[in-house]
Amino acid sequence: MNRQEQMEMLKQEYQKIEIPGQALTAVQQGIRQAHQESRKPVYRFYPGRIAAAAVLAVVAVLNLSPQAAMAVADVPVLQKVVQIVTLNRYQVTEESLNYTANVETPELSASGDAQLESSVGEINAEVEAYADQMIAQFEREMEQQGGVYGLDILYNVVTDTDDWFTLQITTVETMASGAETRRYYNLDKTTGRYVQLADLFPEGVDYVTVISDNIRVQMKQRMAENEEQIYFIDSDMPEDDFQQIAADQSFYRNQDGGLVIVFNEYDVAPGYMGCPEFVIDAQVIAALQQR
Repeated sequence: MNRQEQMEMLKQEYQKIEIPGQALTAVQQGIRQAHQESRKPVYRFYPGRIAAAAVLAVVAVLNLSPQAAMAVADVPVLQKVVQIVTLNRYQVTEESLNYTANVETPELSASGDAQLESSVGEINAEVEAYADQMIAQFEREMEQQGGVYGLDILYNVVTDTDDWFTLQITTVETMASGAETRRYYNLDKTTGRYVQLADLFPEGVDYVTVISDNIRVQMKQRMAENEEQIYFIDSDMPEDDFQQIAADQSFYRNQDGGLVIVFNEYDVAPGYMGCPEFVIDAQVIAALQQR
C-alpha cells in the first residue's frame, strides 16, 4: 500500500467517526460562540485547543481502526525547528577617533524537543557572553584612543536540514590590518544536543591526529595544484607550521552532511587566504566512528 492509499484510508476512517451527543452539542456551541466572537474587534488564537482537538481526532481513529494506526505510523512526526532573530544591535561611529562598531547578536528559538530547546538556551548564553566581551574590549580601546579600530560581528545560518543546524558568528577586527575569526554553534536535531567536535566520535578515539593528517594531505595537494595556495607546512620555520587541530576545533556540517574543519585567518595560512576550510573525507570519518 502506497502513501496516498494509506492517507485515503485514514481519511475514510475519520469520516466514519460518530460524534457523541454531548460532544456534538459542545461543537455546535463552539460554532455559535465563534460567530459571536467574530463580530468583536478582538483577534484570538488558541493553538493549544487546536492541537488538542487534532490529537483527540487522531486518537479516536487509532482506537477504531488498526489499519488506520498502521497508516499513521508511516506519517512523519512534527519536524524539530530552529529559528533565529536579531536580539539586539550595537553600533558606534566615532569619526573623530576613527572608531566604528557594528555588532549583531542573534537569538535562537526551538520547538519540537525539550532537549533542543535547552541546547538553544545554552548557545544563546554563549553568543551573548562573547558579544558582550568583544563590545567591552572595543569600548576600552576607544577610551584609550589607541588609533583606528573597527569591530564587526555578524551571523548567518550555514546549515539547516532536517537533522542538523549550524550558526556561524563572523568577527572582523580592524586595526593596522584586519583579522577574521569564525565561531560555529552546531545542533544535532535528531538528539537535540549542542555538539562539539569530540561528540562526533567514540570516547578515546584519536580523531585529532587522524583529521590533522588528512588536512595536511589536502594542504599539500592544494599547493601542488595552485601556486597561489600557501599553507604553513614544510616551511623553513617548522615551529610555525601547522601541527594539528585543536580538540574543540571549529567545524560545521554542510548541506550534504560533510564534516568541514575551519581555521581562523592567519592560523594556518597567510592573511590573504582568509579562513581556510577543509572537508574531511567521509570514509575517514566513518572509520573513526567505527573504532
